[in-house]
Amino acid sequence: MWILYEVLLFIGLLLYIPKAVWRGRLPHRGWTMRLGRYPEAVRRPLASGGAVWVHAVSVGEVIAAQPLIRLMLEEARRPPLVLSTVTPAGFEVASKLMGDDGAAMFAPFDFRATVSRALRLIRPRLLVLVESELWPTLIRLARQEGVPVVVVNGRVSERAFRRYLKVRRWMVPLLAQVDRFFMQTDADAERITRMGAPPSRVHVLGSLKWDASLMSRPDLAALQQAASTLGVKEDNPLIVAGSTHRGEEAALLEAFARIRGQQPRAKLILAPRHVERTGELEELLRGRGLRGGRVSSLAGGAEWDVALVDTMGQLPLYYGLASVVFVGGSLIPHGGQNPIEPASLGKPVVFGPSMENFAEIVQQLLAHQAARQLRDASELTPALQALLDSREDASLMGARAQALVERLGGTSRRTLDALHGVLDTPSSTT
Repeated sequence: MWILYEVLLFIGLLLYIPKAVWRGRLPHRGWTMRLGRYPEAVRRPLASGGAVWVHAVSVGEVIAAQPLIRLMLEEARRPPLVLSTVTPAGFEVASKLMGDDGAAMFAPFDFRATVSRALRLIRPRLLVLVESELWPTLIRLARQEGVPVVVVNGRVSERAFRRYLKVRRWMVPLLAQVDRFFMQTDADAERITRMGAPPSRVHVLGSLKWDASLMSRPDLAALQQAASTLGVKEDNPLIVAGSTHRGEEAALLEAFARIRGQQPRAKLILAPRHVERTGELEELLRGRGLRGGRVSSLAGGAEWDVALVDTMGQLPLYYGLASVVFVGGSLIPHGGQNPIEPASLGKPVVFGPSMENFAEIVQQLLAHQAARQLRDASELTPALQALLDSREDASLMGARAQALVERLGGTSRRTLDALHGVLDTPSSTT
């Protein structure tokens, strides 16, 4: 079975490379690390061995794990810490987070040879997988070395669950090798159990994203500087559309054009989920009668109606300036992006019908009248217009959202305590 898995993985990699090169995602500086070859900057902090290895696939997962990692770094007596990721953007965020206190690296491809090289370098005492990073070879080889394996902030979307059920016979032995599953919600716990995880190892601790959003909130000085740099004034109604995907931006631009007919001083900041799509969005913007361009080129005082975010790590700043926020990945059948970040900043949040990836979070926001969910794109213009027209309603919705986020925090501390429990308990897997 494992040989077949690696053959299929290798074929998938061969099919991925041309597409990744065409989209500008390859080559990148982490390519050799993905092959299990690590530079001295990574080797040096791990020379003593016995590290805690945290693996998060990309930017969103790294940010979600941030409060947990910071708590781990603050412990007086702690093992070395390594944070691995897969994407260049994730690696950039991970490197800033770790600084000189640990090592950031690209995770190896899930082949026996590459994973073995990484394990020989790190010699981990604990492997922590963030959300849904269930890589069979990594888990299997770690367990063969006697390393406890734990899933934190675990989640299984309804769409992923349906896929996993089709291969449940292969999932059962894989999940049996994981010592603990610390899941976000009861629904996630039920799904992972139905997939084959031993029920005694599944626990619900909440979502790290509630804590992460509170940690990423910009201060007043940073917000004032960002507003000054972009030329956003108090009388500019500002819509910020965060983490948008292909198929959503056209609807947003159409809605914005209509809103400007009523509020000519309104502005729109579009932040695509993948910044390499910025050129594509520039083409979309042309011919629509709207002034705009990339944030990096507009920061010199140029007049603009639409700004396209082409930098990483600035979205909390733009959320902080917003009059209303639209959360992307939700007007198309993608499952949505994280709505907690703008909610934590006290902003009224709007998203489309597809929010399956954050179903329980959305349920909480809607139950507390702290967000609005659209049935389809036709409701986008009136929903945004209504919140821009009534600052009182927008302010109340934002205040309810912020209060909810602050009330539901504390998952990072619960998760750290649970990890200590795993380290202090002999492994229960075979």
